[in-house]
Order: sequence, then C-alpha cells, then structure tokens
Amino acid sequence: MNFNLDILRVISNNVKPSVGKILISEPLLDDLYFGRSVVFLIDEVEDSFMGLVLNNTSDLLLKEVIDGFDNCDCPLFLGGPVNPDVLYYIHTYKNISDVENISENLYFGGDLDEIRLLVSQGKLNNSNIKFFIGNAGWAPGQLCEEISFNSWLVSDVPRKFLFSNHLEMWSESLGFVSDRYQIWKNFPINPDLN
Repeated sequence: MNFNLDILRVISNNVKPSVGKILISEPLLDDLYFGRSVVFLIDEVEDSFMGLVLNNTSDLLLKEVIDGFDNCDCPLFLGGPVNPDVLYYIHTYKNISDVENISENLYFGGDLDEIRLLVSQGKLNNSNIKFFIGNAGWAPGQLCEEISFNSWLVSDVPRKFLFSNHLEMWSESLGFVSDRYQIWKNFPINPDLN
C-alpha cells in the first residue's frame, strides 16, 4: 500500500523556536527519546537550544530515586539524552532561591532543598512541578535545520498543558497547531504493520 506522505510535511508553521515554546515531533520520528514527543524549550543561547521532553516517563517516581521526597508521587521523566545523571525541574513557584523565569508564572530549577520543603508542605505537586533526568540539546543551527526537514512543529501552549497527562500529551499538543495536523493523531506508529 502506498501512502501519501505529503500529509506529514510541516507547512505554514512560521512560529520560531524560542524559550517557553514546545516542539511537537512528526508522527514517524523513530527515536527512543523523541518519537511522538513534546519538548518544552527552556534555554536558548546563540541559536542553540535546550529543552525537556514532557511526555517520556521513566516509570519511576521521584521518591524512588532522590532522598527526602517520601510524600511525593511525582513521576520522573526522561528529559532527553544529554546529561542523563542531572535532575531538572520546571514549576510555578517563583519564591525559590536561584530560580530562572521561563515565562509568566513558570520557572526552571531553583534550590533543591527549598523544592523538597515545598513538596513536603503540599505547595508543589503533580499539578505544578515536573521532574526530569537529562535534557534535550541542539547545537547552533541544528534545531532550525531539523524544523526545516519537517521533524518538528513549534507552538505556544498554556502553562497548565505542561503539567497535563503525559499519556495524551502528544495528541493533545496537536490542538495548538493548524487543523491540517489533526490527521497525525490517527497515523499509526508503524505504518508497515497496518
């Protein structure tokens, strides 16, 4: 059976990648970290980018890996293949030492002891903090090249989307781009098995 793969072409996506935006992978991207992924861009320096894969869970809870998070049922996500031994986190709590502002009411990092205390007090939970091991990184010009090769759609999303159900995140992310891409939701992961 022949497929018209033109439906996979990314067109009219003139949103440029920048901090606070997401990348939505095209449906046939075959990669452990990036297949059907949603990546949140958290840093940009001279056209190089760092992001966190929002919907690739490790099947571990933070409390199983990091001491002092006993009351936290937060999943630990695989943020990407770069620095896989480093813990990253995004959250909505600005009153933390060494925190970086990403966008309105959204922050990256901060003092881990303060995070631990806020989690134990119930002020940070699955609805407003997300933890990752590793990150995704692109050298200068690399991400823009991948976008030109139709690997990614770029979009803005509301803050609450970042903390939504990771199992449905890729499909739901397509609601933030042109209706043209809705067909991607129905595209099989492996068309050869259809």
